[in-house]
This record gives sequence, C-alpha cells and structure tokens, in this order.
Amino acid sequence: MRGRVDASGVGPFCAKGRDSMQNNRVHLTPRLRTIMEQVPAGAHLADIGTDHALIPTALLRQGRITSAIASDIRTGPLNSAARTAEQFGLEADISLRLGPGLSTVQPEECDTIVIAGMGGETIAQILDEAPWALDGKHLLLLQAMTAQPQLRQYLAAHGGAVRREVLCREGQRIYTVMVVRGGAGCASQTLSDCCISEAMLRDPLAEAYLAKQLARERSICASLEKARVQKPEELALHRETIQVLCAAADRLRKE
Repeated sequence: MRGRVDASGVGPFCAKGRDSMQNNRVHLTPRLRTIMEQVPAGAHLADIGTDHALIPTALLRQGRITSAIASDIRTGPLNSAARTAEQFGLEADISLRLGPGLSTVQPEECDTIVIAGMGGETIAQILDEAPWALDGKHLLLLQAMTAQPQLRQYLAAHGGAVRREVLCREGQRIYTVMVVRGGAGCASQTLSDCCISEAMLRDPLAEAYLAKQLARERSICASLEKARVQKPEELALHRETIQVLCAAADRLRKE
C-alpha cells in the first residue's frame, strides 16, 4: 500500500520517476533549515522523530549526505515520511524505521544523528537508552522545544560536549540547535548554570535569546512569589537562573 510502513521498519512505496519531481522544492522552516545546515557533507544521517523526513529529503536532493535513515515511534508520521520520499523520488535512498528513539538504528549505520522537535527531557531519555550515541564517534544535532537546561545538564553529566549552539528565529520564538560530540569528561552542573551554554553566547541572536529567557524567568518568579502555596526551592532555582542570565547579558554588553 502507498505510504504504508510495516513492523520491520521498512516502508514499501509505489514507484514514481524522479524527473517529474525534480523541480519541486522541499519547504523547510527556519528551524529545520538551521538544523540541516549543521549536517556535515558526506554524512551518514539518522533522523530520529523524523515526522515528514524533510531534513533527509532536502539533504539528499542537494547531494550533501551519503545515506539517510528516517525513524519515528508512530506510524502516522512515518507514513508522511514515506509520502515525502515518494514525492521526491527518494524511495530507494531513505530507509524508514518504525520504533522508539535510537532502538531502530545500529551504531555503525550512521555518524550523524538529528533529534529535533521534542522536549529536552525526552531527548535525554533517548540518549540514555542508547549510550553509544555519546561515544565520541557520532555527531549529535539536538533541538529541544522545551527543557533545554535539563538537556544541557544531562549532556554535561554524560560526557557530551556542546561544540556549538546555533540560534534561529522563527516567528516570535528563538530556537537553539546544539551541536554535540560525546567522549568528553563528565561534569556535574547545577540546573541554573545550564540555562545557557558558552557556545551559545557566540551567536548573533544571543542577546535577544537572553532577553526572552530573562523575561520568562522573571514572570515565573513573580507568579511563584504570589502563589498561595509557597515553593521555596523552585523559587530559589529561578532566582539563581536570573542571576546567571543577567551575568551573561552583562558580558555580552561589555564585549
């Protein structure tokens, strides 16, 4: 059946010629484009939580990667990925996998891993269930929609060095893309210290990102201070986070 993905993780497709699709463009949002730009040339890519497989499709059409795995835990998104592959004549080039996290991928099948569009704690759980991803042999491109400090804290504790952290603006939001390589020394960091990374401060959007985070943290603190049930530990954490963000903003203004 068209776009159907079976339990083996490989989806059969109806054949369609490449020539009729060669003028079609893959539409990428600024967030997806920023992730794609971090993928090294010639990579063997695994896109986890691939949804429509837009990143591997765009990279294959540009001839920038050698191979592509598109994996998702749900059949619906993987069927969408199958339709994208069919639309652009890439049925034979994208290996579709059905299953949770990195359980569908063998370490030797990829050297670059994209995990994007999900919460930071979910990304950390995926990495925790596949320790080989942080062995230093794989480049990780991580884009967390929420809980970025928790993800940075996990990476620091498990030897994941954030080599770069690229920011991009999409509408009213500023997203972060972490470029991570494992094999570094493990470090224990507080959650407030992980609200930003040193790598992020080199990005042109860093000042705007810090301003947004400061506004958010101050709003949370104001709500906690007014709450009928007091949560002193949570309030202290957000106050510490504000101090870290203010110090980083001061550094940027002085540079």
